[in-house]
Amino acid sequence: SKICARCGTRSTPLWRRDPRTHKPLCNACGLYLYQRHEDRPHSLIAAERATPLPPPDQAQGGPGPVCTNCGTRTTSAWRRNKAREQVCNACGVYERTNDKTRPVELRSDRIKPRSKH
Repeated sequence: SKICARCGTRSTPLWRRDPRTHKPLCNACGLYLYQRHEDRPHSLIAAERATPLPPPDQAQGGPGPVCTNCGTRTTSAWRRNKAREQVCNACGVYERTNDKTRPVELRSDRIKPRSKH
């Protein structure tokens, strides 16, 4: 089993590789290095270990994520709005293109497939 060369974790959604040493890095350490061109600080690693994750059912007040704008639980993709809140795909795209929050009246629980031209 792999171990992150930076923080020592054994579990990660995606293993990455340090471009300098070619040693395995966890997703968090690998992304930090890629984006900031420096190793993930030990203070962040220690803070993450000290903060326990809430049980999955209590993380967002129930099973699965909820859009903070319209309240839906079904979407093709989850996004973050300008305030860094989790929103559904429709609300996220609407806010990005119109520079305002999506009106709740536009909510539909149906995921619409793209039309093929």
